[in-house]
Amino acid sequence: MTERLYQNDCYQFEFESEVMAVNQTGEQYEIILGKTAFYPESGGQLADEGTLDGREIVNIVENDDGEIIHITHSWNAKLGQIVVGVVDKEWRLDNMRKHTGQHILSQAFMAGAGAETVSSRLGELESTIELSVVSLEDDIIQSVENLANDIIRQNMPIVINYYSRTELMKFPIRKIPEREGQFRIVRIGDFDHTACGGTHLKSTGEVGLIKIIGQEKMRGHLRATFLAGRQAEEDYREKHQVISRLSTVLTCHYRNLERSIGKLSEQNAALRRETAVLGAKVLSNDLQKMTDDAIEINGIKIIAAELDGFDPKIIKDAGFFITGTHHCIFLAICDDKLLITVSNQLRPDAAALARLFMEKFGGKGGGNPSSAQVGGISSEKRKVHLDIFIEILKSELKN
Repeated sequence: MTERLYQNDCYQFEFESEVMAVNQTGEQYEIILGKTAFYPESGGQLADEGTLDGREIVNIVENDDGEIIHITHSWNAKLGQIVVGVVDKEWRLDNMRKHTGQHILSQAFMAGAGAETVSSRLGELESTIELSVVSLEDDIIQSVENLANDIIRQNMPIVINYYSRTELMKFPIRKIPEREGQFRIVRIGDFDHTACGGTHLKSTGEVGLIKIIGQEKMRGHLRATFLAGRQAEEDYREKHQVISRLSTVLTCHYRNLERSIGKLSEQNAALRRETAVLGAKVLSNDLQKMTDDAIEINGIKIIAAELDGFDPKIIKDAGFFITGTHHCIFLAICDDKLLITVSNQLRPDAAALARLFMEKFGGKGGGNPSSAQVGGISSEKRKVHLDIFIEILKSELKN
């Protein structure tokens, strides 16, 4: 069985080891070593990155027998040969900040909200903790984050030791695995004691910062998304830059941004309403002229228009007005949509016309007898298709 160097020294970034096995699968090589400092993807923590014998490692996994497999795209070292492994230091340290940060945050949720951690995932950027509660108030979330960062500022020592199940009884372990043998316990001062096989920092101060950036309900639990260390600092920097730019554009202090944006939103909504009213008036006048000039076949008028830029709801309302006051079919092209409105009891109805258009020219949609819509129509051929469709419709009405 491969000796796991990282379990006793998480800061060992270079090592030498004997090659114990090599297996080629397609274009990949699977290498087993006598000992390794590389952490495999496990327990929600990402695998280490780095090189082995000068070759990039593309993945590190643990097989069903508990062996650590180092996967590369090229290899030439023989069995028994000594090779050098180099762990990507910054990648490892980032993962250690996330993992230690997760332990601190999980205990903070337990201490501050009585919420037990069900599972966790440490992502490349964002990490998550799934909690045993359905929801938490924002002020509780904030108090948990404050507690976690207070533990970081206290720079508590982090100690890793091995204990038997009997010895564990004297520690407040959050969760003891159901197995026998020795347990690897990660102890964060007197704040947290957790059985864990992952890599961790020497002190809480090395985490730097924890920031909870989101929460959502899933599977009857609450999932909290957080950042730790460098990712949390970069998130703060990016958001600060955005806020500073917005403050400059709106010529206000950042504390007044919410109020300024609220006012802009209200003004925009008022302008949209005013524009909609004016657009409806213009459209009404245009449609009245089109109705007067429309082709009439067997007492049914066909009104067709290109109405790009208009709100589809306004077009639909105008269509209902026209088909309610005239015995007619109203066809309106709006961007990539064809809106169809038909007077009551008229055949073919709107849904049938939508199906006919889709059969001839494609698109997706549907509707009911009085109103239908076809989306995804060709922007280049829409006018040609509409003209052809009108000719088909004329023929239908004449029969």
